[in-house]
Amino acid sequence: MASTFSLSSYCLNSGGDRSHSKAPVFPVLCQHPVPHPLPLCGEWAQCPGHPLLPEWHGCGRKRQRNHALLSNYLNKVCSLERPNAELEFKIKPLMLERTPKGHDIEGMMAQAHAIGVKVRKKNLENARIMLEIDNAKLAPDGFRVKMARSDHVLIIATLRGDLGSLKEDLCFLKKNHDEVRERGSMKACMTNEQVEVDAAQGPDLEAIMAELRIQYEGIAGKNKEDSEIWYPKKSVQLEVKESCEALHCAQSELSERCRFLQALEGELDSLRKQVGVLEGNLGGSSHKYALGMDRLQATPCQLEEELSQLCLGMQRNKTDYEQLLRIKQNLELEITTYRRLPGCLILNICIFIFFQLRFKLRHN
Repeated sequence: MASTFSLSSYCLNSGGDRSHSKAPVFPVLCQHPVPHPLPLCGEWAQCPGHPLLPEWHGCGRKRQRNHALLSNYLNKVCSLERPNAELEFKIKPLMLERTPKGHDIEGMMAQAHAIGVKVRKKNLENARIMLEIDNAKLAPDGFRVKMARSDHVLIIATLRGDLGSLKEDLCFLKKNHDEVRERGSMKACMTNEQVEVDAAQGPDLEAIMAELRIQYEGIAGKNKEDSEIWYPKKSVQLEVKESCEALHCAQSELSERCRFLQALEGELDSLRKQVGVLEGNLGGSSHKYALGMDRLQATPCQLEEELSQLCLGMQRNKTDYEQLLRIKQNLELEITTYRRLPGCLILNICIFIFFQLRFKLRHN
């Protein structure tokens, strides 16, 4: 409601102390300092030359105008509250009717679960194929190492066989040398002849065997060092290769899953749009069918009303027909009776009957 204000609420009471030297309290609208003591409310008319009188009148008019605007505004607000409440009362059931209905996504979730199971199966199959590929790649390296090891074993076996045969030859040569010396000494003792033979010195078999042993040990040590150096390098290379292949596989799988996820999101968006379109079509169809049903329900009511009116008309026509038939029978009876009467009386009676029929027809 509009609150009422008056200029007297900002003035001092006329019954107060008029000898007070300080200025009274004024509203905030008069923001100028008060250099002179102000008279009371009843003394404005007796002080026409006061310097603050025009300013006070201007502030009073401004306050009155502001009060009028405020009262008009509050009246307008009060007048608009009732239509606003009525509109809110009408809008609330409409909003309740137009609340969005929940979508049943259990079917789509089941499809997504089935697709996820298929994806996991495909991933397991891809991992198994990649493991078979890695095993197939590692098989030639292992076979190569195995062949080199078998070659080394064969070389060692042949060298050991050669060493055994050389030892046997050395023993045989030593034995032959001892036999030759014994025979020579025996012949010398028997003949007492000294024969000096300048024979070429034979090869030093021990030096040869030592040299062969040193060469064999050098070859074996070199092969061992090469294998010790080669194995860590090869293992590191295989680990790097496996990690790179695993990284490539993970990247490809990640990209494939991202593409699959994007495809699923696109399909989900298309399904949502399709559901929206179908819901719109369903709403339009339901509205159209509701209108058609209302029209069809109104048609029997209209036909029943027309039938009732027709029955009433037929009943009315039947009553009219019965009345006319009764009148006809009465007239026929009267005509038969009048035919038996004399002529003048018959004429008067006919005139009377004519006026009576005219009166009845006019009232019907």
